[in-house]
Amino acid sequence: MTSKLYKMMNWPEIEEIIYSDGDNPHRILGAHKVGSSYLIQAFYPDADTIKVRVEQTGKEYEMELADEAGFFAALIPYTDKLKYKFVIKDAEGKEIVKDDPYAFGPLMDREDFIKFGSGIHYHIYEKLGAHPMVRNSVAGTEFAVWAPSAARVSVIGDFNNWDGRTCQMHRLDPIGIFEIFIPGAAEGDGYQFEIKTRSGLVYKRPDPFAFESKGENGVISVVRSLKQIRWTDEKWLAQRSKFELDEDPLSICEISLEAFADRHNDKSSMKEITADILEYVKNHGFNTIELMPVMKHLPGHFYHIMDFFALDNSSGNTNEFMEFVNTMHNSGVRVILDWVPTFFPKSSCGLSDFDGRPLFEYEDPRIGVHPKSGDMIFDYGRKEVTNFLITNALYWIENFHIDGLRTSDISRILYLDYDRKPGEWLPNIYGGNENLEALEFLKQFNTIIHKNNPGIITITKETACWPQLTDSVDEGGLGFDFKWNNGWTRDFLSYMQNDPLFRAGHHDELTFSLIYSYTERFVLAFTHEDVEKGLEGLYYLMPGDSSQKMANLRLALSFMMVHPGRKHLYMSPDALTIDQSVFVENILKKLNELYYDHDALHELDGSDKGFEWINNMASDQCMLSFIRKSTGDMETLLVVANMAGVEREYEIGVPVDGRYTEIFNSDNLSYGGTGILNEGRIESKRNDIDGRNYSISIKIAPVSLAIFSFTPYTEQEKKIRAIKEEEEIRKEKERQEALEALKEKQSLEEQKLLEQLKLKYEKELAEQEKAIEEKYEKIEEERIFSIVTDAAVKGLSAGKKAADSKKTAKSADKVSKTSSRTGSKETSKTAKKPVPKKTSGKSKK
Repeated sequence: MTSKLYKMMNWPEIEEIIYSDGDNPHRILGAHKVGSSYLIQAFYPDADTIKVRVEQTGKEYEMELADEAGFFAALIPYTDKLKYKFVIKDAEGKEIVKDDPYAFGPLMDREDFIKFGSGIHYHIYEKLGAHPMVRNSVAGTEFAVWAPSAARVSVIGDFNNWDGRTCQMHRLDPIGIFEIFIPGAAEGDGYQFEIKTRSGLVYKRPDPFAFESKGENGVISVVRSLKQIRWTDEKWLAQRSKFELDEDPLSICEISLEAFADRHNDKSSMKEITADILEYVKNHGFNTIELMPVMKHLPGHFYHIMDFFALDNSSGNTNEFMEFVNTMHNSGVRVILDWVPTFFPKSSCGLSDFDGRPLFEYEDPRIGVHPKSGDMIFDYGRKEVTNFLITNALYWIENFHIDGLRTSDISRILYLDYDRKPGEWLPNIYGGNENLEALEFLKQFNTIIHKNNPGIITITKETACWPQLTDSVDEGGLGFDFKWNNGWTRDFLSYMQNDPLFRAGHHDELTFSLIYSYTERFVLAFTHEDVEKGLEGLYYLMPGDSSQKMANLRLALSFMMVHPGRKHLYMSPDALTIDQSVFVENILKKLNELYYDHDALHELDGSDKGFEWINNMASDQCMLSFIRKSTGDMETLLVVANMAGVEREYEIGVPVDGRYTEIFNSDNLSYGGTGILNEGRIESKRNDIDGRNYSISIKIAPVSLAIFSFTPYTEQEKKIRAIKEEEEIRKEKERQEALEALKEKQSLEEQKLLEQLKLKYEKELAEQEKAIEEKYEKIEEERIFSIVTDAAVKGLSAGKKAADSKKTAKSADKVSKTSSRTGSKETSKTAKKPVPKKTSGKSKK
């Protein structure tokens, strides 16, 4: 090495390159103007010799080996802007020509850094990641990654033998973005980021913004440009923007692309899978599909996303998936994606501890780690992280024409103490348990998504009853369009699993949902979480034998379709037998047609004006009846559900007088039922039932549901019915008057009879009293006689001289008799002599 060149070398910085410890290799490597020459330095550990070929002149200059570790340098006399290539020969004599990565400056600027650091760079995926391009007529790939805690970041891949010493990246700004353009790195090349921490540890990480990845867990990122197909869904997109949240029907079929791929044993193309899914969805009548995560995920774990921007193998490549969406749109089918912004798996090859320290997750495990699953929770207080999530949502919506996103359960991020015991969580700055940062993220997410893309739907699952989820952000809500009604699903499935014999005691599980049904915009959902195997899982939840299970399944599907709320059903292909599948396909298609065609079933889904109970109190009979109405009562449908296991003939109150026609019955033979139907039109009759003035008589099969449409009478018919009603009222009045007269006559007769009975009773009572009095007098006389007799006996007994002579006794007896006669006469005379009246003076003697 010449002394002149030697003196130009900055050896401390060269050692930084050799030992891969720096974060600004562009300061040393590449071409730097020195006076009228260029100092060119390069580091290729495997090179034996390197020449610099000047593009303008074709002249080659031999580079000197400045350090045997593979550091080369050359001083090129050239005054104009220099364009050059390296001619590199290895120890085996193999020669390659390549451009110098360090001849290219960064593409990101200060505005990018400020917006990303503020969380508002909504297309940052166009900057970060790997982007094939041509710069200065040189084809290559621009790489950029966010790793603020890294001491050094290198790109390793197929283009540099996975050697982290050669393509060291340049830290561009304080927030920690590293960037480099690598000539020759082309589409299809695998790559990773090699990150060296300040403690000297080295990690290999996939690109968080990679558009494609390979390997079982998406460990290897793949360079891939995002090329658009020729879209033909302009009409659909224009129609989508007019979607009315409170009125338009939404019937969602939740499916897994992987399940349909498995159905074809992975031998079919994405085009064939698309045709299969479209036929399946159309045959069942759905207008929307919700795809379980299509992003790269852990095998068997759909919601453990490894690469948020890359498609899983089962979802095809980017262009195939775009064609899939385009085909669905042209067939009138909306496409919603399951999206997981609430957690990510803890993995050594994922986002956790990405740059050696917690980056995408909270640093404190009391916030950043879910206590049960061990999953990592995103750090919503870090603007770059929320920017990552929102730009990911926009990536799928804008590039793949996705019509909506359904987020995973947000309860775990709304509450700091979710699934945590006391002492295992940290309160917010106000001492509460709300995650204020997550709240702001969700509001920002919904605001940006809806602002930039009218007609896009956002749906969420939330199990902790956070209020105002579907209210707008301006109204204090979180801005979601719909929320899964998990409470309804739990209660209804709990009710349906009971044998019909015992359902009466669980009647409130059927009716309770209507108490809160209008507090949010709800989606009634039988999801993959509730029925793991789709309809087969729902079938096996039902009680009874196979025929009873099918009847209960038909009833469950029918009840969901007539209950207020949008519809969501997880479907898995080939889940039931052929016959069962045909029956279920028939009933679902019919139910969906009714749902779309009848405004009463969807137009006032978000208002209590669209629903009215007829009878929700017949728990002992396991019966329900209610009406669904459209705007302005333009349409009225009567719904009757028999949850019991017995057939019934039922008299049901109806809201208005008219004709009622059965337009659906879950017991129809075409659905696998027994065929107990109500044929023809049923005319209402004046009868006070269920608090209504009119009623109809129907028959309803066990465990079934029927829907009746209403047809009003014509004016002529109304006049005729009015005349008939007047006649009936007149006859009823006459009948009532006759009844009243009869009642009055009966009353008079009863009164007369009562008076006669009273007289009779009084007479009998007087006679009884007289008899009692006479009897009493007789008893009294006998008592007195007895007393006198006893006294006489005592008087005779007192004479102790009775033993004197009989003569004396007889004499006495004679005298006594004489006296007695004389006394009697005197007494008689005395009795006849009048008693003198008293005078005012003294009586005379």
